[in-house]
Amino acid sequence: MLLKQNKKYGFIDMVTLSFKTSVFYSLLFGIKQIIDALLPTLSIFVNASFINNAIAISRDQRPVSTAYPSIALLVCIMLYNTLSWIFMDMIECRRKIFYREKIRKEIFKNTAMLEYRHIENSEVMDLLERISWPLQWEVWTMYSLILNAINYLVHIAGILITLYAQVWWLALSMLISGIPILYIATKAGERSYGADKEMTKIDRRASYLSKLMTNREAVDERMLFQFTDNLNKQYEEKYEYARKFRLKVMLNNTIKQRAGGLITTVYSVVVILVLLPLVVDGSMTIGMFIASVTAVFGLASKLSWGVNWLTKDITQKRWFLKDLTEYMSLERCEGATDLPTISKSFDKITFKNVSFIYPGTNKIILDDVSFDIERGKHYSFVGKNGAGKTTITKLITGLYDNYEGEILVDGRSLREFTQSELKGLTSVVYQDFVVFGVSMFHNIALGDVNSIDTIGSKEEAEKAAKMVGLKPTIEKLKNGINTILGKSVENGVDLSGGEWQRVAIARSIVNKAPLKILDEPTASLDPIGESVMYNHFKQISSDMTTIFISHRLGSTKLADIIFVLDNGKIVEKGSHADLMKNNGLYAEMFNAQAEWYKTEDLEAVSYD
Repeated sequence: MLLKQNKKYGFIDMVTLSFKTSVFYSLLFGIKQIIDALLPTLSIFVNASFINNAIAISRDQRPVSTAYPSIALLVCIMLYNTLSWIFMDMIECRRKIFYREKIRKEIFKNTAMLEYRHIENSEVMDLLERISWPLQWEVWTMYSLILNAINYLVHIAGILITLYAQVWWLALSMLISGIPILYIATKAGERSYGADKEMTKIDRRASYLSKLMTNREAVDERMLFQFTDNLNKQYEEKYEYARKFRLKVMLNNTIKQRAGGLITTVYSVVVILVLLPLVVDGSMTIGMFIASVTAVFGLASKLSWGVNWLTKDITQKRWFLKDLTEYMSLERCEGATDLPTISKSFDKITFKNVSFIYPGTNKIILDDVSFDIERGKHYSFVGKNGAGKTTITKLITGLYDNYEGEILVDGRSLREFTQSELKGLTSVVYQDFVVFGVSMFHNIALGDVNSIDTIGSKEEAEKAAKMVGLKPTIEKLKNGINTILGKSVENGVDLSGGEWQRVAIARSIVNKAPLKILDEPTASLDPIGESVMYNHFKQISSDMTTIFISHRLGSTKLADIIFVLDNGKIVEKGSHADLMKNNGLYAEMFNAQAEWYKTEDLEAVSYD
C-alpha cells in the first residue's frame, strides 16, 4: 500500500508518494520545473546581449551577424515556453486520470480497513470528509507545490545573484523585504485551513440536504409531504453561512496580501532609481539595465503574489498533513479487505456473561448476557427498540470486539478469529440492506464473492431467486436474471420494496456461511407476507443455523428457541408455546400483534 499507518506525514512524504504512484510523471514534471526556474536568469543575459548588440548595430559599431546568436536563443526560449505548455497540458490530462484511479483505490482500501467503531463516530466522519476524497488530488498538488517552491527558490536566487553582482546591498535588502510577505502568507494559510476545517460539519450537512432533495430514495416523501421548500431553506442557510464565513477569511487574507504586494512594488521603483546612475556613468550597459529592471519587476510580481500564494498554500497543506497523520493513526482491522474463508460448520456459539457499551456512550446495551446458539436450530431475538437485538448480530459478526465477557465458537474465542474467518462464519441480511445498480444476477451472486466468476454461479443465483419467490419477477424482466436493476442506472429496471428484500435474502442464501442472520430485512412486507417469507426461509435453511430478529412476532413461532430481550438482559427464553404459557413479556407483545396473523395457513404457501 502507498500509505503507511501510524506515520507522521510531511511534504517529503508527498514527494515519495508521488514517485511511488508514478516515477515517469513525477520525473517529467520535476525536470520541467527546474528548466523553467533557470530560464528567467538565462533570459537576463540573453536579453541584455540582444539589446546591447542591437544598439551597437544601429550605431554601425558591429555587424548584424553579431545579433544572430542572441536572436536564436530568444527564439528557442519562446518556442520552449509555447510548446512545452502545449505538450505538458496533453500529458497532464493523462496524469490526472492515472493518479486519480491509483490513489482512489488506496483511499478505498484504507477506509474499508477502519475499525467499525470509527464509521459510527461523527468526528471521524468529518475527518474522512476532509481527507478521503481530497487525497486523490492532494498528493500531486503538494508535490507540485514543492516543485513550485524549488522553481521560485532557483528563480529568486538567480535574479538576486545577478543583482548582487551589480549592487550587493540592493540584492540583500530585497531578500530581507520578502520576510514580512512570507509571514503574512503563512498566517493566511493557517486561517484558510482553519476555516475549511470549521466548515466541514456545515458542508457535510449541506451535502446531505442536497442529496435529500435530489436522490430518488426520498422522492416519494418529497412529493407527498412537499418538504422541498423547507429543505431548500435549510440548505440555503447552511450554504450561505459557510460561504460568508469563507468570504470573510478570504477578504481578510487578500487585504493583507495586497499590502505585501505594495512593498515589492515600491522596492522595484527603488531598484530603478539605484541602477540608473550606474548606466549614466557607464558601469552598467543599457542592455543589462533593461534586462535587470524587467527581471526585478517579474521577481516583484512573484514575491507579491506568487510566493505569497505559494506560502499560503504550503501552510494550508501543512494542516492537511496533520489531518492525514491523524487519519492514518486510526485503528485498522488487519485482514479487513480479505475475502471470506469458507467456514466449516460449528457445534455451538456461546455468549458468556457478555456486556457491551457503544464507544463514546455510557448506556449499557447488553448487560451480562449469556446464551447458546446450537448448530441446526432456529433462533429468534425479540424485544423493544434499543433492547440490544441488532447489537448481538454486530458482536457475532465481529464488528465490535470491545465487549466484556466471552463469545466462544466451539470453545474458541471470537476475538481470535481472523477477518476472513469472521466473514465466512455469518451471512446477514439487515433492514437497510444495500441495493446495487448492477444486474439481478450480480445483486444475488455478490453474496458469495469467492464463487461469483465460477461456471455454476449463475445456476446458484437462479436457484436462490426461485427459493425466495423471485421466479415470476425474473420471467417478466426483458433480460431475465441479467437485467440491470435500479432506476438511477441507464436502462435499469426498478423493483418493489418486497422484491428488493427477496433479492437481499437470496444474496444471503448463496452465501456458504453456516450461520444465517435475518435482522428485520422484511420491513417492506406486510405482517402476513413477512411470516410467509420467514416460514419459507426456514424451509430452505432447514439444515442451517438461523437467527431471526424482528419487531413483529408472527415469525417467532418458527423458531426453536426465542430469546426475549429487555433493557439489555435476556428476560425470557423458550419456544413460542412455552413463552405463551408463561404469560410474560413475550405473551404480552404477541397478543398485542395477534390481529395481524389470524387464519393464514403459512406452511401451505409455496414459491415453486
